[in-house]
Amino acid sequence: MSDPKQKSIALPLLVIAGTAATIAVNWLAAAGLVNGVTPDAVSDRYQTILTPAGYAFAIWSVIYAGLIAFSIYQILPSVRDRYPGVRQLYLATCVLNCIWILLWHHYMVAACLAVIAALAAVLVIIVARLSDRDSLAGALMTKAVFGIYAGWVTCATLVNMSIALVDQGFEIGPTAWVVIGVVSILLAGGAAVAVRLKFNNYLYPIAVAWAVTAIAVKQSGNTPIVVAAAVAAVTGLITAGSVVTKLRDSSSEADRG
Repeated sequence: MSDPKQKSIALPLLVIAGTAATIAVNWLAAAGLVNGVTPDAVSDRYQTILTPAGYAFAIWSVIYAGLIAFSIYQILPSVRDRYPGVRQLYLATCVLNCIWILLWHHYMVAACLAVIAALAAVLVIIVARLSDRDSLAGALMTKAVFGIYAGWVTCATLVNMSIALVDQGFEIGPTAWVVIGVVSILLAGGAAVAVRLKFNNYLYPIAVAWAVTAIAVKQSGNTPIVVAAAVAAVTGLITAGSVVTKLRDSSSEADRG
């Protein structure tokens, strides 16, 4: 007969293993050890109207630091029995993240788009499943981490879409590209508002604001793109404006519960 304690720790341990594997694969990719290229080298091959300034990718350091923090937090005895559904979905994101890296480094752009869209969808489901009623530590280690991750990957999906259009050789004129860029940025802004209002996640809009601002910096000479990015970024920041208050309120509600 299996030991219930062993059962309860198995999934949390898998989460730690999944995080370690994901970070390892991404480190190997950044070091140019996956198909002999770096992510930047692949990205430079597909410059589009939605390509962000290079500094934007620094957010991955924040995301991976957050995932490490989540992985450690979720194995603590006091929370080990919580987040079972989130853990399973998180393991799926680890697999999708690694698959995306492998496909990206082999220039399989269309397949990359499908995988990153799936990754974004799973991350939004995780955001939806995380409860408002949590301690301050719980909110920071779960809602904040996955809000940033989901917001960034949502925007990355739109960038991948534009890259797929280039890769497939579609003949798109400059005006049409501007329309695609503006619509994509406004969709990202709309997603930021929707996730904030529907799931009360205040960090998702901040990640979206970060991404679209970096697009505006890269496309600084393109007025429609800059204006669309400004609208999306300001909207995201306004909707995220009470993040500190919300996290404090979540903590207070949990303490009273």
